[in-house]
Amino acid sequence: MDSSCDTPDIPLIDFGPFLHGSARDRAQVASSIDAAFRCHGFIYLSNHGIEQGKLDECFEWSRRFFGLIEEEKKKMQSLHYRGYSGVGNEKVREHICMKEGFGCGNPEDVSQPNIWPPEELLPDFRAFMEDFFQCTILVHHLLDSLSLALDLSSTDSLSEKHIHSLFNFDLLHYPAVPTQLLHSGNIARIPPHSDFGTLTLLFQDNVGGLEIADLGSANTEKSAEFEKYGSFKLVKPVLGTAVVNIGYLLMRWSNGRWKNTIHRVVGPPMREASTNSDNPRTVEDTTPERYSVPFFAVPDPETVVEALPGCWNIDVPKKWKPMHAGNFLRRKRKGIYA
Repeated sequence: MDSSCDTPDIPLIDFGPFLHGSARDRAQVASSIDAAFRCHGFIYLSNHGIEQGKLDECFEWSRRFFGLIEEEKKKMQSLHYRGYSGVGNEKVREHICMKEGFGCGNPEDVSQPNIWPPEELLPDFRAFMEDFFQCTILVHHLLDSLSLALDLSSTDSLSEKHIHSLFNFDLLHYPAVPTQLLHSGNIARIPPHSDFGTLTLLFQDNVGGLEIADLGSANTEKSAEFEKYGSFKLVKPVLGTAVVNIGYLLMRWSNGRWKNTIHRVVGPPMREASTNSDNPRTVEDTTPERYSVPFFAVPDPETVVEALPGCWNIDVPKKWKPMHAGNFLRRKRKGIYA
């Protein structure tokens, strides 16, 4: 990394000036996001336009959904990136993920219809989740900021390649587990991996456990090798922010300019617990349950992903051949389910 990337902290960027400011404000924010993604691949985003009350309500709906009995949730199971996925149903590099999820997509996407609980079981759940899909607006604003950073024409703009907004988001629940079991490596909430789409927005509760690769700690870009030889740093929950990271397709689109950084979900750092003669212990017995809501953006399936203008030249040649986005995404999604 260059000298401008020396700071180990993930940047916190105020998005308000991009949404409401002058052309100069917008350009400055776009430049800051560009620099952060070149160094870290991750940012915290504040003043992003999604009200905290709306996020709080989403987490409350998530708790209510995962509080349903197992038989009810299993009626909504699917292998098509929609509906319910039980604990152990998903895998990353053959590792079983200790989480359960509920996936939602664009309500207008007839190719992958959503699977909803009966209205009498969770009244207004569907209405809220369809409304929450308006997070797509933030995705397009971020794509606009990256297009501005590269001075792309309207024809080449990233938002135009996502015009159908065929995105999806997950409600995720990580059940409580014995702390020593998590830290032993015998099980994982999510093993080291990188996202395969364009951008990911993440809203998380205050439990913690998200970690990203320390890019200078290992000379590899492969998740399995980095897990052996690299180190990770904690992405602490910051109230009022979204965590945003680059996916594999956007890394290819930018010709490697923006980092598709490896990340994982583990137990939060072990803390010393009180001890007494009746109940001797040195660390917490149980890692509490965790909730998060990731929102995944992908390009329209007919899109051909190849190096964008401004990301290559004679001195910096194209690193990858053009890729058909739809075919790539189908292959990756097929490999998710255990």
